[in-house]
Amino acid sequence: MNSVVEFQIESYQADGLTFLTPAAHHTLNLRFDGKDYPSVGPDVPADSAYSARRLNERTLEITDKIKGKVTDITDTQQIELSPDFKTLTQTMHPADQGTPNILVFERE
Repeated sequence: MNSVVEFQIESYQADGLTFLTPAAHHTLNLRFDGKDYPSVGPDVPADSAYSARRLNERTLEITDKIKGKVTDITDTQQIELSPDFKTLTQTMHPADQGTPNILVFERE
């Protein structure tokens, strides 16, 4: 796949991150405490939420849920920042498929 996908990452409260996807009108506010936080946007399924935790200094794990449960249409993903902070790799593990989807982003 060779298409343009843009998103922004900002600080959220004292210890979290906000992921903004302007084209999809989607906002995800996360804290890394394992609790569920709602996903916000006009096309987000009802009762959609995410939980997140840090795996290490540069890697996050985010789990997508509906009504508090991982379903066949949700996924778990890892987001890893390269040591030079220029590349972000997003590895998505959809619940209904064995092979992950991997996206690589370069900082602008």
